[in-house]
Amino acid sequence: MKTIIISRLLYFCLAVLLVINIGCNEKDINGKWKGEMETPNGPFELTYDFLVTGDSLSGTASSPMGSLPISSGKSNGDSFSFDVDVNGMIINSQCTFMSDSILMKVEGIMQGPMEMVLKRVPEPTAEAK
Repeated sequence: MKTIIISRLLYFCLAVLLVINIGCNEKDINGKWKGEMETPNGPFELTYDFLVTGDSLSGTASSPMGSLPISSGKSNGDSFSFDVDVNGMIINSQCTFMSDSILMKVEGIMQGPMEMVLKRVPEPTAEAK
């Protein structure tokens, strides 16, 4: 009887550890990310606010010139993609999530394909609010 109770307790503990481990390894790109794109006129700062629901990605892309909605967003584990319509010109971004950063390959701009790295923007602390 003791053996059955101990083995059930052991299986329960292993199941709990497995669930915790899966939760810790989950990719979370939700939130604000910031990066700089090098252009012929100098660096251009961009901020993205991503929201993933299932395999769908939405949000906004912002620059000093304003904000635009993200469209056609798709998420698949470590990779995701989306479009931004800039005055009729569709800018496509292919991204790879890497724990503390995002590698972004941008196509559809006049300078040709470009790459940049996004870093997460820290959430304001309770004291800063």
